[in-house]
Amino acid sequence: MRKAVGIGGLRRKEAERLALSRKGNELSQREIEKLQEQITVMKSNLEDFVREHQKEIRSDPVFRGKVQRMCQLIGVDPLVSRKGYMAELLGVGDFYCELGIQIIDICVATRSVNGGLIDLDDLKQRLIRKRIKGGEPIVEDDIKRAISQLKPLKGGYKIVVFGNRKMVQSVSRETNPDNSTVLALAQYTCKFTVEDVRVGFGWDMDRIRSCVDDMLRSGIIWIDDYDAAQPEYWVPAFFSQMSGSSLGV
Repeated sequence: MRKAVGIGGLRRKEAERLALSRKGNELSQREIEKLQEQITVMKSNLEDFVREHQKEIRSDPVFRGKVQRMCQLIGVDPLVSRKGYMAELLGVGDFYCELGIQIIDICVATRSVNGGLIDLDDLKQRLIRKRIKGGEPIVEDDIKRAISQLKPLKGGYKIVVFGNRKMVQSVSRETNPDNSTVLALAQYTCKFTVEDVRVGFGWDMDRIRSCVDDMLRSGIIWIDDYDAAQPEYWVPAFFSQMSGSSLGV
């Protein structure tokens, strides 16, 4: 017959459990402290690296992107504050602030033409032309980072995708799935007809008309009713694909 465990045995087992728990906590704390020390050393080394290569960071957009990703991997975001220490060290605080202002200027200037939707590549080419000759070169990643800094302005600035087209939206409006679907249909031809939508998606006329009317009201599309029986709807934000520049605005 198995002998029952006495009070003394229970106390010993509890003491052993508590001792093991304390030891585990001690080991965990040591590991945390060790990791924090390693991160501190990495941050210090990164700061030294940035100081040494500051000129290359500002002049080479690819190199700049790699350094920024290194910063974020160890928990340092140079874009958190324009006046942040790493932003100042990297020389990107003023850079992205200036780029953000230029993005706003272009989006506002073209809004009456494209309804607040501009092709990302078109925006990039306009920024390159707008920036002072000899200034720091920019890449798509720079534009994305600058746009992310515009969120506090609540102007609706964000990147949206229609099919394979990346667009910058600069007005506050909810993304309508039907609108996105139809715009993706027009991504290569820059236009569509009601019949294109009906054949392509099998929608009824009420749904198509509601979608088209919504985009007409917002200015995202234009109507060419030369053929009254089958009018064509054009997407001005896609025109850069056809001409190399969006209506010259």
